[in-house]
Amino acid sequence: MEYYSVVGLVLVLMVCMMKLGRMKLGHHHQLPPGPRCWPLVGNIFQIGMSSSSPHEAFAILARKHGPIMTLWLGSMCTVVISSSDVARDMFKNNDVALAGRKIYESMKGNHEYGSEGSLITSQYNEHWRMLRRLSTTEFFVTSRLDAMRDVRAKCIDRMVNLITEASGDGDGESSVDVGKFFFLMAFNLIGNLIFSKDLLDSEMERGGRFYYHAVKVMEYAGKPNVADFFPILKCLDPQGIRRNTQFHVDRAFEIARSFIKQRMENDTADSGNSKDFLDVLLQFRGDGVSGPYDFTSRTINVVVFVSPFSLVLFHNSV
Repeated sequence: MEYYSVVGLVLVLMVCMMKLGRMKLGHHHQLPPGPRCWPLVGNIFQIGMSSSSPHEAFAILARKHGPIMTLWLGSMCTVVISSSDVARDMFKNNDVALAGRKIYESMKGNHEYGSEGSLITSQYNEHWRMLRRLSTTEFFVTSRLDAMRDVRAKCIDRMVNLITEASGDGDGESSVDVGKFFFLMAFNLIGNLIFSKDLLDSEMERGGRFYYHAVKVMEYAGKPNVADFFPILKCLDPQGIRRNTQFHVDRAFEIARSFIKQRMENDTADSGNSKDFLDVLLQFRGDGVSGPYDFTSRTINVVVFVSPFSLVLFHNSV
């Protein structure tokens, strides 16, 4: 039995190597030069396993192979730009060709984000351009931001009070994670922009659960996933990252749906109050450029979920 297992493993490795070899040969004439790579693993050892930090490894390779180079992370081809001048030229003159984005396995789950995602998860297409126009004309306009001035002040004051309480008597011996409190403040601020309520208020139990699941999604999405580098392992999900991420995404979607359902039942858009993020999405019927257009309930769910989720991305990157 052990003999057959070894033979099976060898056959799988051979198939992976042949597939990787064909992929590289097919694209070699179209790709920039780069360092020679190992079979199957590509350049992973030159970046992640070297004595230098990844950014230092990129700098060392760039000095040898130029400001544009091709690296293989397993079977995933990556073109690295290490010059600000080259990056400016590429994204100024070839912005449409480079506007796509890779959706990693952890964020795919049972939902197809490609066509009806948010600004973060959607590919560059008419839907993405429509969301971008909507953001610039409805969400991030001066009048709407000015209307939230009092809310911003309230959230900041609450953050300062929480930091003061956490610092104790100010003897300098206790440490305070300022980033944590800043993120909590920003999450509440986004909650007011979207739902006109503090999601992390002591009486908002659903908001606390929504925050928990958003953080867990970021935790799993930020983990290196071997299935991203070796597509043959996608169906196996060996680390369970996709399954765990999907679990928390589904729970967060359930909570977002409850907020949306409550808003539709209460019909607060007709109450005379200023519109928030959710009102704009529910009332949208086209922007005069793309023609009549209604957001599906699933798209609203995705947009509502990804908005605070993008804050989690920002917090973890800092």
